[in-house]
Amino acid sequence: MAETRKLTAYDDAVLTNLAWEFSFTDIKETEAKIKRKLRAKKLGKYDQQRVDRLRRLKDAVETEVKKCDKSKYYSKLAGEFADMKDFDTLRMTEDFATAFPEVPKKSIHEFVEYFIYLHYIR
Repeated sequence: MAETRKLTAYDDAVLTNLAWEFSFTDIKETEAKIKRKLRAKKLGKYDQQRVDRLRRLKDAVETEVKKCDKSKYYSKLAGEFADMKDFDTLRMTEDFATAFPEVPKKSIHEFVEYFIYLHYIR
């Protein structure tokens, strides 16, 4: 159980940094931030393959959120202003959990909601 929590914490720490990564961002800078965060929180050694997998997840979520009303997860139910309910986050979580089975579903769900907040709501 403790190992599962540590894996989730590792993924969450990496995804939090990746959420702020844009196409014009220096990837090496992001990776340095990830390494610092992992070291500071004592979550384990930097694993490039794992970070790359999480970056692919971030890119997939980003692609869907950027589609906005063209996304299959978009359903403007909330009203005039941007709202978390504009996206079906539960379905997104299920679909991304299927596409990325090595990433804990809880981490995916939290990341999807965080990313929508950062890049759609804000």
